[in-house]
Parts: sequence; C-alpha cells; structure tokens
Amino acid sequence: MKNFIDFIIDAAKDSKLSDEFSSHVNESSHQTISSWFKEKGYDVHENECKKIIDNKDSLSSKNLGLYPY
Repeated sequence: MKNFIDFIIDAAKDSKLSDEFSSHVNESSHQTISSWFKEKGYDVHENECKKIIDNKDSLSSKNLGLYPY
C-alpha cells in the first residue's frame, strides 16, 4: 500500500484527487479522511490525518502549496 508521500506525488499529477483531498480536509473528521485514504489505496493513519486537519492552514500556504483552499 502507498503512503502519504506517494499520495502527494499522485495528487500533484491528478487534480481530481487533489480536489477530493481538499474537500475532505475542509469537511471531514480525521477518521473519515483516514478511511478515504485507505479507499484510495494509501496507508495514512488517523493520527497523521489529525495532524493534517490541525495544520491545514499551514499546508495551504504559498511556501508549501499542498492544499490550495
């Protein structure tokens, strides 16, 4: 199974995947996001998803640009 780094690379190549991720970060719990990653074939644990949600503003910064909204 792929990991979060693989997801970042795949999302950079697939805007639909990136858009789905953005939607989940805005509207979902860390449990739901972890399940979504699993459905997509990525092994991203709930504690990592909680970090993503807790830091979504930093992830959307121009410096990193992983999360555009």
